[in-house]
Amino acid sequence: MRPRAWNLLVVAVVLGTMLLAAAGLVLAGGIIATGASHEPKALATPILTGPFGTAQDIPTSFGVVAVEHASKINGTTAKQTGGPTHGISGFVAPDKVQVQASVTLTNLLDEPIDYDPRQFRLLHGKAKKPVGEVRSSVKPGTLQPDAAIDARLTFIAPRNGDKLWIEFTDPGATKPILIDLGRTGKTPEGAFDGFNSSAHGGDHK
Repeated sequence: MRPRAWNLLVVAVVLGTMLLAAAGLVLAGGIIATGASHEPKALATPILTGPFGTAQDIPTSFGVVAVEHASKINGTTAKQTGGPTHGISGFVAPDKVQVQASVTLTNLLDEPIDYDPRQFRLLHGKAKKPVGEVRSSVKPGTLQPDAAIDARLTFIAPRNGDKLWIEFTDPGATKPILIDLGRTGKTPEGAFDGFNSSAHGGDHK
């Protein structure tokens, strides 16, 4: 074989090897990109804007939150208690109102979730100002899949006729959920279609 022809053959072989290597990289990149698309997708729950009310099952990133009912107890004076009020456990001043709410959290995911009563806040007035700390019948904990927990929350708010809301911070949502304590809500049809039907059994409202 002539030197020129030999050189051309070598160049052809080298170019062919480079093209095959490039094609392999492209193919590998396609496999990696395709593999990334198999990651679990976000739960496709309907986006509900509210306003929400009591006795309503409200979709969350993990399942359901509901304020079953809420009640207000006006504060009492020393005369009403029959004497000094200092040191009385649970005493509520006459210019305050005690708000008690029964809430339920339901986990419809296939994995445990953490919960904390401090995810709930009581807001009042046009500015929706939060009141002090919440007292709860349950402590922070972990909710197992397909399980629910009930809690009784207690707040102390100004006794001035302000409108009241309970705010719930959903860790998987961008905005808190707001429940108007002055109204009763109704859960829309299909609100929980994004969850596995076997996880909630269709028992929600």
